[in-house]
Amino acid sequence: MKYTRAMTDSPTLAQKLAGDLDRPFGHVARVGYAAVAYVAEVMPAAFYRMAPAGVSLALLTIQREGGADGNVAELDRIFDDVVASGRSLARAGVDVVVLGGRPVILRRGLAGAEALMAELSREFGVPVLSDATAQARAYRALGSRRIATAHPFLNEENARHEQQIRDLGFEPAGAMGYGSTRIALSSLAPRTALDLARRLLAAHPEADTLLFPCPHWHVVDVLQAIEDEFGVDVVSNFQAMLWDALATLGIREPIDGFGRLLREFPETPA
Repeated sequence: MKYTRAMTDSPTLAQKLAGDLDRPFGHVARVGYAAVAYVAEVMPAAFYRMAPAGVSLALLTIQREGGADGNVAELDRIFDDVVASGRSLARAGVDVVVLGGRPVILRRGLAGAEALMAELSREFGVPVLSDATAQARAYRALGSRRIATAHPFLNEENARHEQQIRDLGFEPAGAMGYGSTRIALSSLAPRTALDLARRLLAAHPEADTLLFPCPHWHVVDVLQAIEDEFGVDVVSNFQAMLWDALATLGIREPIDGFGRLLREFPETPA
């Protein structure tokens, strides 16, 4: 479609712009996110589809091309960069900081991750969360017990994903990978996640919850469809982070179309 001046002269757009002139970007709340990715392309788009109006995303990316999660030197480098990025986001004035990189954050276990978030919250002067701790709270809020993991990576990573479920204090109900590299995540279509989830849940009917780890592949358009088809709760990495960040800020307005977690905003038991 050719862009024309007439498109900017429509009353609807003019009225909208006039209403926004006195409000800064993120006038309701600003969420800072330190992402670990090769590129962060899918997640920012998902944020602005899911987040309430007036809630903005401040994003810093720690680049990771690939490699095994057992690479201690790389994990050390990523951890340092994630914390430094979180510190920069806090200095920029965000209302909450979310740290990505579940394998990095969980290196000291869930208790260690929660202690680290509390320590950084005191240092930064704003609440600090992580994708790992957000998922643990989401599972408790939903009443999850047996969690199946549909991930975009090689099946040789299945055992690691199941162990991470155990590390969060829950029972794994199988894991299945698509076979993508980290560089190619943004190119995966939503049907990739849908078909993978269907195969996994058919093989593991004991699962009461499905997890889509990693916020950098396109899953947001299939969350509700899977819940409706299989009667399970569906948690994605980014959906859980958004739920935890909004709840921490006291923003609990229902968000339809992306699973029970955002639709009902269940509270995590004490």
